Amino acid sequence: MPRNRLTKYSSKNDTFLQQFFICIPPQVAATFTDAQLTELQKVFKERVSKRHAVDIRLSIPFIKKRFYLVFLLGKEKKLKQNRKETIFTHVNSILLIRYCLVLITFLLSALYIVEMVLGINTFPKKEIQEFVKYFMGSF
Repeated sequence: MPRNRLTKYSSKNDTFLQQFFICIPPQVAATFTDAQLTELQKVFKERVSKRHAVDIRLSIPFIKKRFYLVFLLGKEKKLKQNRKETIFTHVNSILLIRYCLVLITFLLSALYIVEMVLGINTFPKKEIQEFVKYFMGSF
């Protein structure tokens, strides 16, 4: 890497470019033009400077290792054309709804079976009880 490029940017006290040049090989760093470096600097400074409304970071010890959990919440700033919505998002939402319906049906059925075993009469009307027994007996 030419020494003048590093000294040119270090004279401006630009820590981003100093660290950027440290992280890449000198032969690659020498190929960057001033316009490329300016655009790289804009992109990375924009990404780093973003603030979130909620920024929770936790470090969780587990046996001999540590894991981290990050929860970020903020306003969506991407343009609509930049958002990549595929058919998979719609398929995933349909599958999630089906999964939730099956789970609710299972939980209600389990609750009813527990009530029958314990002798709790949740449905006092005889017609409802007969309908539910017929429905449950058909499976």
